Amino acid sequence: MRVLIIDSHPLMREAIRTVTLSAWPKAHTVEVGDLTGIEAGCRFGAAIDLVVMDPALPGATGLSALIQVKQRLPHTPVVIFASRRDDEMVGFSRALDAAAFIHKSACPSEMVDVLRAVFTGARLFPTLNGSTTIQNELAAMRKRLDALTATQLKVLLSIADGRLNKQVAADMHVSEAAIKAHLTAIFRKLGVHNRAQAMLALRPILTDGAAAA
Repeated sequence: MRVLIIDSHPLMREAIRTVTLSAWPKAHTVEVGDLTGIEAGCRFGAAIDLVVMDPALPGATGLSALIQVKQRLPHTPVVIFASRRDDEMVGFSRALDAAAFIHKSACPSEMVDVLRAVFTGARLFPTLNGSTTIQNELAAMRKRLDALTATQLKVLLSIADGRLNKQVAADMHVSEAAIKAHLTAIFRKLGVHNRAQAMLALRPILTDGAAAA
């Protein structure tokens, strides 16, 4: 049993590790505290059985950290462990294919129950207040994201961080022309015409407010 723990606070990572070992005493944990550690933490690929994360990491844009984890580990259940709980936070986490949402006020035994249930295939989220607007936004956002390839999603997250085309090209080891081609395809799939409109279309998940602690 290998569990990836992602949280910016060392004490919180230790607390999650303690709860994880309560659920599975022989579990092996991999712990990271920032965006740069996500790729290293995900290097075990299919060997990661479960992810427990707070998406509010230093440098993260909204729920972009969750998107990055799901991009690298698409078949691994992810449990969101956050200090904010409202319709947007819970709903968008679910729309981005998280497996469960746990508020940081939960007691250890409750968290153990959730982790074990998620490992067996359950999906557990608090009940939303039923906002029609949020439900519509969730459906539209998920449809947009599903239309993007993994590479296009990576480009989208990079421009959301304010990076220039040449910077994204250097990061991905491709030409600037290739990035421009990706952006053209992204804008078409999102139904927008430029970067600003793309950011507005995905504002619910790419704003700090959506994942703030």
